[in-house]
Amino acid sequence: MAGTSDPNARMMPNDIDTFAHYVEGIDPSRYFDSQAKERLDQAMNRWPLLAAVLYPEPAKD
Repeated sequence: MAGTSDPNARMMPNDIDTFAHYVEGIDPSRYFDSQAKERLDQAMNRWPLLAAVLYPEPAKD
């Protein structure tokens, strides 16, 4: 896929959707994209104030 000529390849949301776009029979809903979770965790650690606003923790009783 490194040399793809598809202009929309960069618009795909993740690797699994991109792979399914090029390979018949792949169902993206059956796979988990761990890179998305890793990126979210990295962003939440990098910008804790923004993370607290966007993802507030539930109130503790």
